[in-house]
Amino acid sequence: MLSLLFHYLIPASLYGGDTAFPVLARIDLELGRCRGAAEAAAVVERGKPELYTSLRLRFDPAPAQALTLRILNICLARYHLRARATSLLSRPFGLVADPSDMCRLACPGCVHSSRAETLKLFDWHKGTLGEDRFSALLKLYGPYAIGVYFCNYGEPLLNAHTPKLIRQAKSYLLGTALSTSLSVQRFEPEAYVQSGLDFMVLAIDGATQGVYQSFRRNGNLELVFDNVRKLVDAKRRLGSPTPVLSWNFLAFEHNAHEIRLARHLARRLGVNQFRVVNPFDVRWDDPEIRPAAVIGGVRRFGPQPGSNPPENWNPFPASVDAEAIARAFESPWNRPAADDSPPSPGHTCHWLYKNMAMDATGRILPCCGAPRPDTNLVFATFDGNGGDPFNSEKYRQARSFFATGHVAFEAAPYCTQCEWDQATVNIGGAEIRRYFRAADASYFDRRSLRILSGW
Repeated sequence: MLSLLFHYLIPASLYGGDTAFPVLARIDLELGRCRGAAEAAAVVERGKPELYTSLRLRFDPAPAQALTLRILNICLARYHLRARATSLLSRPFGLVADPSDMCRLACPGCVHSSRAETLKLFDWHKGTLGEDRFSALLKLYGPYAIGVYFCNYGEPLLNAHTPKLIRQAKSYLLGTALSTSLSVQRFEPEAYVQSGLDFMVLAIDGATQGVYQSFRRNGNLELVFDNVRKLVDAKRRLGSPTPVLSWNFLAFEHNAHEIRLARHLARRLGVNQFRVVNPFDVRWDDPEIRPAAVIGGVRRFGPQPGSNPPENWNPFPASVDAEAIARAFESPWNRPAADDSPPSPGHTCHWLYKNMAMDATGRILPCCGAPRPDTNLVFATFDGNGGDPFNSEKYRQARSFFATGHVAFEAAPYCTQCEWDQATVNIGGAEIRRYFRAADASYFDRRSLRILSGW
């Protein structure tokens, strides 16, 4: 921990250490001068051997190849975003995957709320993500991505295979996180500790049952606390600092008075941190549930690893999927799918260039939004039998709309009309910084991380 802090505060270049900055700065400069996708592909191909050689001095072949691919993929994605490209050579560097589309709670504002289900407000299917489908997704995008968030609208713990899915992701050296209510009867804490999961959000919005169930409807707070105890005990028995446990408290008017008590309980239960979160406004679903006027923030309890602990970056060296990573490393970037687009300073949605979401049935969504009968947000269906859903027709249509500012086709995808924050993604700049710091905080100094994450 002291070494990580030292390298983060003091650039390696100041004490004679090698960093990624020189090669990254050159690649970034050359990409900024490119006039088309073919030139951009040539830049990253030229940079690949030098970057890999430098990383090979610090890592075994497979991790060095994976880091090389991820760095170049991020640089290429940044180029495509600047150019407002319609078809991309880059792959999504962040993946959102729902292990289960089901949930036993009925929280206001969710696809599973009583009103939403009664009125059929959302086009949301019931299903469970299988290992084969997820394995195929990882083979396609895993070597290029930095992380997987195992949650969107479902309860991931309802899929008995979720720990295996996490273990698959770690075989690609990916950062892993999920969010859960922990209000589940069947729970195997040891499986999650041993899966390699980096970070677990515990969605607990109250300190007493009456207050808690005002929002977490159908939830059992005593069951939640019992599962937290089991998880903390499993970490202790197995000697594991992970998953890092974050009690996230959505602050509403009805529960804000319990924040202090909840923080006290969080410390006693042994979680790593307590976070007060300002929630989305869900009054469209339940007018009685109103956000509280409180300041969000996080309280950490004692020394703890970050959300991407360095010791958990490669927890299973013998299980790294070196073959899949090597195959991707040997594949050139100059695929024929990319087009040339003039740089544009206009607005676009960052989700279309950075992250991709998939529900448990394989439906590909451009973001964390939920499809509705009147708003088709299903951009493709992934069955693992080939194709690149990140460059599906609807993806290309959505990017084209933002790039040109007008609809050149019969019906623009709904995301072009979206009023959400289109610059913030689930796995973005903060996650990029944490991922590469966990890999090697000395090599990826502050200047290097600024290039990778500052867009």
